[in-house]
Amino acid sequence: MTPDMTLRKLLLPFGIDAPAIELQDMVLDSREVAIHKLFIAVIGHTLDGRDFIPQAISLGAKAILAETRDQAQHGCMEMREQSLIVQFYGLGEKLSALAAHFFHHPAERLQVAAVTGTNGKTSIVQLIAQFSQALGLQAGTIGTLGAGLVNKVTEGNNTTPDAISMHRLLWQMQTAGAELVALEASSHALVQHRIASLKTDVAVFTNLTRDHLDYHGDMSRYAAAKRLLLEQPGLRALVLNQEESESENWLMAARGRFELVFYGIGQAKHPQYPYLLAEQVEYLPSGCRIHLSSPLGSSVIDSPLLGEFNVLNLLAAMSAQLCFGRELADVAGAVRGISTVPGRLEVFHRDDLPTLVVDYAHTPDALEQALKALRLHTQGRLLCVFGCGGDRDKGKRPLMGRIAEQYADLAIVTNDNSRSEDPEAIALEVRAGMQNAQSAVIELDRQSAIKLAMAKCQAGDVILLAGKGHENYQIIGDKKINYDERAFASSLIKGTRA
Repeated sequence: MTPDMTLRKLLLPFGIDAPAIELQDMVLDSREVAIHKLFIAVIGHTLDGRDFIPQAISLGAKAILAETRDQAQHGCMEMREQSLIVQFYGLGEKLSALAAHFFHHPAERLQVAAVTGTNGKTSIVQLIAQFSQALGLQAGTIGTLGAGLVNKVTEGNNTTPDAISMHRLLWQMQTAGAELVALEASSHALVQHRIASLKTDVAVFTNLTRDHLDYHGDMSRYAAAKRLLLEQPGLRALVLNQEESESENWLMAARGRFELVFYGIGQAKHPQYPYLLAEQVEYLPSGCRIHLSSPLGSSVIDSPLLGEFNVLNLLAAMSAQLCFGRELADVAGAVRGISTVPGRLEVFHRDDLPTLVVDYAHTPDALEQALKALRLHTQGRLLCVFGCGGDRDKGKRPLMGRIAEQYADLAIVTNDNSRSEDPEAIALEVRAGMQNAQSAVIELDRQSAIKLAMAKCQAGDVILLAGKGHENYQIIGDKKINYDERAFASSLIKGTRA
């Protein structure tokens, strides 16, 4: 099934009167071009799509949109062999609007929640979808784990897909019966206008800590990028974390524009607004017992998720459901249908062995939160196996070393997507952040590092395997090597071979 669209219908709203060429899809990759697929040649951050126009022509493209920086060229057309090339001014910024029009604005027929923040996006998106399913709504997700209906997710390449893929996915899910979609809105995607024309009902802001400074430059630009979510079309409700200081900037920008709901732990910091709080939390071996407090009522729920930050993630997802008009009693009852998010404090346990916990934590704050969370549930020693990515923000390496030393009883520094850098040099930069070099062992082979941690532990101890989470690969040099840490952890606990 393909959208019913012609080049003329697609471009008329943008001031271009083009021939009525039949279109079945839009593509950014010239290798995906076919006769009825419109090739979009945008000026990108690393590549210029216009350089690939000859390849698109050779593959039979009937129509090509080419970005121009000259406004006077907007709408100019030329035939090159069998291909019509149409010049489009500001194509990159308008791509979301173009894709929304091509796929007949699927978000208009869906309830849409968008989640941004340094940490927690993936878990909250998954939890919003799980709650929706438990409440009788067909739900889908788009984010780090991939995209699709609940339990039918296909892996993707980016946290937030490109503008065309985003609207195509929404159209496919809506066609398949989805009523609600929760998506991750990364800072890159917001700056690059990937969701600029995507109708969004509810926005959730989690937190802001150091990450992606290699792209944004500094924390103020990073924070401003996140706040671009407030400009989403159709936005009517905003969920804010009262424990996060950056939420005050969101509040100032949002006051009077949207319905607001705060979530957090303890007492309400903004009692004049609706809130959902964990008044008391009991940390149990099997999860958390949470005593909820809200102007809408109170309740006690049992969550299978570990740690304080997962209490916050759960509250954020529940708050989003309240913004969609669900009753608190119904949402609280739906907690029974919630399960652990893959690679997010995912527990692998056997009574006679140390417990392995796989988590995606790859930023200083995420590592600190994961270790703090596990300490609450740990009877014995807490070990941490982790590394830092190559060709990425080097400033966080000593910070993560210091955090591992502070919150774990022993850290084993290993390899994690070293890319073009020397893994040993990365590990030494991590260890440089530790006050006592004896606080860490360096073992660059990741599986050997995990086995070493197991050998140093006993039943009742917990080992955090940080950084890989849901990923099923290692990037060494320019090679992507199959490696599934969840499967490896499971094999160690079960005594089988991964």
